[in-house]
Amino acid sequence: MDFRQFLAPAGLELVLPYFGGTRVDAPDRRFRVARSGEGELAPGWWRFKIDRRSAVAVEPAAMPSLAALPAVRGHWAAGWIVTSGRDAQRVALPPDDEPPPLARVVGRQWCSGDVVLDGLEFEDDAELAARDALEHRRPLAGVAGVVPSLRAAFGYVLGLGVAHELSIAVSLRELTPHVVAIADGGRDVVAAMFAELIEQRRREAELARQRAEDAAAQIRLAHAAGTARVLRRHPDPRHRADDALEAAGARMLSVQQVCRGEMIDVTYEVDGVRIMSLVDPVTLQVIDPGLCLAGAHRVLTLDAMPSVVREAIEEGHLNITRRR
Repeated sequence: MDFRQFLAPAGLELVLPYFGGTRVDAPDRRFRVARSGEGELAPGWWRFKIDRRSAVAVEPAAMPSLAALPAVRGHWAAGWIVTSGRDAQRVALPPDDEPPPLARVVGRQWCSGDVVLDGLEFEDDAELAARDALEHRRPLAGVAGVVPSLRAAFGYVLGLGVAHELSIAVSLRELTPHVVAIADGGRDVVAAMFAELIEQRRREAELARQRAEDAAAQIRLAHAAGTARVLRRHPDPRHRADDALEAAGARMLSVQQVCRGEMIDVTYEVDGVRIMSLVDPVTLQVIDPGLCLAGAHRVLTLDAMPSVVREAIEEGHLNITRRR
């Protein structure tokens, strides 16, 4: 790909996609994002002025042609491109016009691995029949010509739709182990699945409450005893969390101090999945991982969480317990 199209005439500016977090990727290197004014930088295409290792956002920019980038083809499901019976790629920048559910789409993979929607592709009778079944909440069984990616996309969209009807918070990745059963069984399968999911979350919430109480008690004891604390590698816990997640291939989105600064609530993204974890600001030990881990988090620090999330996705055990 001729990446000169992303350069301004002076050669000091780059048009790049900003996906959130603290960094932005160019074809040849990664920059830390610097704010040029007040307020948060919205995800989208921006013209950045490069200043050594920093990229300063100058103004919004139009998306350039991405035709030379690797293509990601599949069916549209609530902001994701479902590429097979199990695999899906989240579209990192929301499109100006939302494609119809189950539409055939093509995305392009940026050098960071994030996917940007590039356009729609022609549909056939299978997509039309599947969309009609979806609108009437019918199972997909009996629809001819359904490829694995369409079946999975149908299961995702139906599952998310029923979750909305029942006021149950669920992400697309949490539905992955069940999409075929949802597509073939319809709404009844989704309702039964959610009953088990909610019970698992209830148990994890009780464990999280107990862990928070135990952590608070340990902090009080440490202060009372005058216990020395481990020195920070960086004086700002936000930077420490950001560096740990960056090294693990995740994108930090925000950090909030809680419990009078004795803990930090870190929001980050792993392969398109948003996670919120409560951690110690000094050691980065995980106090509440934000997903069901059956107590295994007690030996984890924040830098290990991205691999834990990826393993949960791969094994079909992802169950997110904290959302904002």
